[in-house]
Amino acid sequence: MVSIKELRYPLFFGVLGAFLGLWLRYFFTGGQLPVSFKFMLHAHSHLMMLGFIFNALLLLVWQNFTSGFDLLSKRYFIALQIFVLLMMIAFLYQGYGFYSILFSTFHLWTSYILLIRLWKRLEGNRKLLFMIKAGIIFHFLSSLGPYALGPLSVMGLKASPWYQQAVFFYLHFQFFGIYFVWLQALFFKKTNIIPELKFIKIIVVSLALLYVHSLDFSFDHPALNFIGGLTSTLLFVVYITFYNRFKEQSFQYRFFYFILLTVFALNILGSFPYFSDLVVQHRMILIAWLHFLFLGVFAPFIWMMRSIRLNGKYFIFYAIFFILTEFLLIYASFYTGIFGISVMKVLFYTYLGVFIGFLTIHSVIYLRFRKPLLKA
Repeated sequence: MVSIKELRYPLFFGVLGAFLGLWLRYFFTGGQLPVSFKFMLHAHSHLMMLGFIFNALLLLVWQNFTSGFDLLSKRYFIALQIFVLLMMIAFLYQGYGFYSILFSTFHLWTSYILLIRLWKRLEGNRKLLFMIKAGIIFHFLSSLGPYALGPLSVMGLKASPWYQQAVFFYLHFQFFGIYFVWLQALFFKKTNIIPELKFIKIIVVSLALLYVHSLDFSFDHPALNFIGGLTSTLLFVVYITFYNRFKEQSFQYRFFYFILLTVFALNILGSFPYFSDLVVQHRMILIAWLHFLFLGVFAPFIWMMRSIRLNGKYFIFYAIFFILTEFLLIYASFYTGIFGISVMKVLFYTYLGVFIGFLTIHSVIYLRFRKPLLKA
């Protein structure tokens, strides 16, 4: 079984990561940080990626596609949590340095062992297991990015596009590899909608090929936009074919189905040079996109999968402030020009609202989920 003892880790790290994010936003209002901005940014991003999203999805997969945690796997999972905590401390202390790289490496190697154990224990529908296994492969594949950073530095290519692409390679095959593939496998299982294997293969391959959008940051070539547009369109079209099956689902699943369609539609837009240039040239838009994935897709999905009845007011409160932050990030210059007020101060208060909603939802889940999670 996966119990509240394991669940508390992603809940805690998620809140801690969100708090660091709020503190980073406070810095732009003229506030002071106790450590370097970059150091705190690294700690924030690693907590949200590995401490919250990866942890939560891993627990959900273990809950839904195995007979439960064995004792040794539990110990490896606890080791992951220790390394996440040590990473956070190291990043706050030195940014990317000896200790942060050391603990990141230990975390990665431990995750290898845990995912191999997961692979051996998988059970259930073979089509959905194909997606779970593809996510595990993407996790191993993504780690080629960090491994390339050292050789690239030694070769004097730290300032080259290839160094940046090594980072993007890792991030893409985390976000759109393991996270997004596992999310969809869990979503299909929860709704009892099992696509044909050919559609599942299209989804998996298309998500992998979306890496060309990351390449577009460094190499402006029409072929990249074409491949990105084609794969994004394939994903969108495949999901449109599921419409009749999803319209019979409850409101929360129908709503999340349309969120996924929105993600794929935005990827289609990102294939056009005008929109891709906007993301490359305006960091605020890039942040809006990343926050949309973290706070608008992954976090709500994790909450939805916890099978707990939450007061709709919590979600409405969270959604209002989240939408406001996205609007301000995308239209920052417009807002400042019209109202003559620094958008950074307004963003801090809207992020404060997001944090309060985030903290409230995590607290409610923790307090209500005291019994072991039953296998779905």
